[in-house]
Amino acid sequence: MQVTYRMMKERADRIGRMVNDRARQVASEAGLDPNLLGIHPHNAMCAFNAGRPWKGVNYSKVRLCMRLLRMEFNAHRIVDAWYSRQPAERLREIFEWRR
Repeated sequence: MQVTYRMMKERADRIGRMVNDRARQVASEAGLDPNLLGIHPHNAMCAFNAGRPWKGVNYSKVRLCMRLLRMEFNAHRIVDAWYSRQPAERLREIFEWRR
């Protein structure tokens, strides 16, 4: 079976969702709101670095959450890097499924 670009993107999406789900779980364990994943861990770390840590927050978990958020799109970056290095004739083969 030939792996197509679409299949690779779908796998990257699944990996990204798994990492995001784990980051939400870790944020909750850290004492943060997992629904505010985009800003809450960042604000908590800013407060910590400013010498005003939030009460009830586990900062080792916040650091883990921040690391997971940085890794969330690594699978997409790998697929995109692979795609950008493919010669034109190979890209026609990859997108054969469209015909």
